[in-house]
This record gives sequence, C-alpha cells and structure tokens, in this order.
Amino acid sequence: MKKIVYILSLAFIFNSLSFAIDDIVDKDNLHNLIEGVTSSRAGTDRIGTIYDFSPLMEKDTPFKLGFSLLDLSHIVDNKTIINGERRFAFLPKGFIGLSYGIFGFGYQFSLYNDLSEKKSPVAHSHSLAFGLAMEKYRFNLPVSVSVADKNYYGGRLSISSTPKFSFMFRGGLLDEFSISLHYGIQLSSITNEVTGTSVAPMVIGFSLYGEFMLTRFDNYPVQISLPVKLAYYYGIGSRWATIDAGYAEDSLTNYLYDDNGGRSTGSMRFYALLPAKFEAKLGAIYVYAMPRLMFEGNLYKTDGMYNLRYGMEGELQITPIENLTFGLTAYGEGKSIIRENADFEIKNGFGAGLDIWGIWRY
Repeated sequence: MKKIVYILSLAFIFNSLSFAIDDIVDKDNLHNLIEGVTSSRAGTDRIGTIYDFSPLMEKDTPFKLGFSLLDLSHIVDNKTIINGERRFAFLPKGFIGLSYGIFGFGYQFSLYNDLSEKKSPVAHSHSLAFGLAMEKYRFNLPVSVSVADKNYYGGRLSISSTPKFSFMFRGGLLDEFSISLHYGIQLSSITNEVTGTSVAPMVIGFSLYGEFMLTRFDNYPVQISLPVKLAYYYGIGSRWATIDAGYAEDSLTNYLYDDNGGRSTGSMRFYALLPAKFEAKLGAIYVYAMPRLMFEGNLYKTDGMYNLRYGMEGELQITPIENLTFGLTAYGEGKSIIRENADFEIKNGFGAGLDIWGIWRY
C-alpha cells in the first residue's frame, strides 16, 4: 500500500494539468525539483529529468538538478485571432533549475514567432525564479524580461514580477488547504503617446484552494474529493487584472492601454473552479475522472467578459514495475463566452487534448 501511495504521489507531482491556472512561468517546476526524486519524464506535454546528487556526495547533500522542455503539445499555437484571421505561431519553452534542500532556483526561456507572415520578428522572454517549499509554506519569486519589436507587438520591452506566498494545512475533511497572496507589476515601454503613465500597471489579489475529501481509500474502494479553487485579482492601471511574470507571447498585449488606445484605469478578475474527482486503484492500475465547472469574469470600466467553462479530465496510470509508470491523460472543455458591451454576444466552443507520458524513477 505504501509503495502505491508513493507512486501516485510522484505522479501527482509531475502532473502539469492540476490547477495551474495562475502559475505562469511554470513555477511548480521549482517545487517538483525540491520535492522530486531522481527520475525522467517523457510525454506529449513535456519531457524532463531530475537528478539527485546526494548519493554521489560523501555527506547527505540535498542537491538536485533538473531541466524540461515545456508545453510540447502547444509548441505551435493557433489561439490568437487578429482582424478575424487566425495566427499560427512557433512557441518553444524550456526550463532548467537546481535546488538545495528547501530552496530552488530556476531559469526559463520562451520564444514567440508568428508563422503567418514571412520574416516576422521573434519575441523572446527570459525568466528567473526563486522558490521555497516547506511543509506549511511556499514562496515563489519570478522575474521576467520580455523583448519584442514595438512595430509588430503590443509592447517593446516589459519587465514583470509576481511574488506569491502560500500557506497550507490539512485536517478533518480537508486533505489540503492553501491561502495564496499574489502581487504583479509590469514595467513596459511606451509605444504611443498617452498621458498619466507615472503609475506602472499592477495587480494584487488572493486565491483559496481546498481539497475536500468525501471518501478515502482507507475505508472505500473509490476516493471522492472536491478540489475547489477561488480567486480574485484587482488591477491598478491594468488592461486586465492578469499581470504575471509572463511568456514571450504576452508581448501581444500591452497592459498600459485600453481597447481605445487610451491609458488603462482599473480592472478586476475573479474565477471559481468547481471540480469533482473520482479515483480508483486496483493493483498496478490507477484511474481517475474529474468533471469540472469554471466561471471567470474580467471587468474593465463598463465592459465585461465572462467565461463559463465546463469540462472533463480523466487519467489512466499503469505501473508494470515498481519504478516505471505509464499514463494517459485526456481532457475536454466547452465554453460559453458572454461579452457585455453595448450588446450581448454569446459564442460557443469546444476543445480537447490527449497526453501520453511515462515516468522512470532510478
């Protein structure tokens, strides 16, 4: 039983799909590095490895090194639409980091190249992050620098940082509960002449995460939980309240300006993620299914954009030998978008994905 729990916990650590809504710059890589073991992971979503140097040292030195190539299934992006035309872009991301005990340091790069036009300039970002992971506390401090052509992208040069502090505890029905405080700031170059730019765009906010355990494997063959997350952010002089230490594609958006090219004022963002997770295991086989509902709203002046998303995620894990696990993760999501302006506009869409991966611990 302990071996099965150990394997499942490792798989959870490496699962990049679990509620990483506000974890831009893949800050969880630092926690993977701190908490993980010597292992390699390969899949359609990412490939990477972690190596623990402790066995090679005369003393038990908790030094680990890791790297990964990220978002392989989204390395070609087609989500951006400009003037009614869909844009295709090349979007590689990479991460390398090291940890010593409870501390972690990481570097991440990201490129964005529009494939829809010939000889289009490349936007690139470089992020440095410091992480701290303890039993009850976690802290992340990423700083990103994004560089782009001001004649092509929304911003030319931007520096952003989003320190985040989390407090966690367990007890009773709660298997895990965390309170996170979030702060973001972006220093962007001015690409048009506007007044009142003395205040840099900033975002402050908080999020709550709780995993309510309705049944546990200790007493039932199926484990049922409700991993709920709520968040609220307020943007000061920000187009939307979503400033993060970001990727190169964020250069497409300049948070200094509103829709009309004027100086942005305030904004708000809030969301509620309401999933239900059903887990089962039989020997070396583990499966889960997780239907979920998410509501998010973005408010700016008198305009608003509201997303109601419904989706399903499922996973199958097989561990043929103790140190090797294969997994298949499938997810689908539909959404209704209601934009409140002078009129109401409702759009429907659906997306799906499939990730195949494996973890070898050695």
